[in-house]
Amino acid sequence: MARLLQTNDKVALKEITRQLHLENVVGDKVFGSFAENLAFLLEALRKGDRTSSCPVLFILDEFDLFVHHKNQTLLYNLFDISQSAQTPVTVIGLTCRQDILELLEKRVKSRFSHRQIYLTNSFDFKQYIRIFKEQLSLPAGFPDESFAQKWNKNVQHLSEDKTVQDMLQNLFHHTKELRSLHLLLMLAVSNVTVHHPLITASDLHEASKQSRMDSKANIVHGLSVLEICLIIAMKHLNDVYEGEPFNFQMVYNEFQKFIQRKAHCMYNFEKPVVMKAFEHLLQLELVRPIERPSERAQREYLLMKLLLDNNQIMDALQAYPNCPTDVKQWAASSLSWL
Repeated sequence: MARLLQTNDKVALKEITRQLHLENVVGDKVFGSFAENLAFLLEALRKGDRTSSCPVLFILDEFDLFVHHKNQTLLYNLFDISQSAQTPVTVIGLTCRQDILELLEKRVKSRFSHRQIYLTNSFDFKQYIRIFKEQLSLPAGFPDESFAQKWNKNVQHLSEDKTVQDMLQNLFHHTKELRSLHLLLMLAVSNVTVHHPLITASDLHEASKQSRMDSKANIVHGLSVLEICLIIAMKHLNDVYEGEPFNFQMVYNEFQKFIQRKAHCMYNFEKPVVMKAFEHLLQLELVRPIERPSERAQREYLLMKLLLDNNQIMDALQAYPNCPTDVKQWAASSLSWL
């Protein structure tokens, strides 16, 4: 079953019933309520035995999405019945998430056999180039044969281009996952138009930049100078206190130290204005609270954590338009102003 098609437990149950050819066993009653469907399916599976019954193999594609179903009811019952010594049932989940066990509820985890098999791509770079060509080439039955020949000839030239090979090698060493290659090719193909009918090396390089773009760094580019200063203040607090949580008051004090040192180039904002800027960073999820705030807690003293690392901050500052020199120097200083 594919979770992208079976979007909830009820649809998944109907698909199981269809594949096991149980639709007409009790007429329309099979497609009654979810509880009736589940009870009927479990009863049918439990009647089997290991000597006379045909084994049933459940393969759950995108397994990590199945765990988001309400109460994980289907998973619990499938795992539970597979543990039975009489019933020849096996459940296999396919996922690319290595933290999948953390997503399972305790009762579901107790029914899970905890057998995990990790599969990694074993192809080398030459095979990776061949996959690149296969994914990009048009099939033999393409309606416009003349265009297909031009397109495939262009793909062959691209695969032999040294700059394209270097770019693909960087991607190959970063991750062998074919999803990354598919994303790269999708971004490149999206540039094809009537006036630009063939993909060029520059299209692939631009697509590579887009696919590797840091979304959080892009958010930083749209911040005000005051918000940038608050992020730099948090950066320094992380450096000084070695990643310990901080609160708004600590950030404000750090910002005030900078203002006192550079009063000639920076406007001293009122505290409510600074608080508003801090709350905007919270809304953008560049900062998050360590714990869920209570109604009585003072906003200034809620413990926070910065969700940007130093490299992201420095890279974003380099691309930030018209960033004051003093602000850049403050960010680059290894220790906070004393």
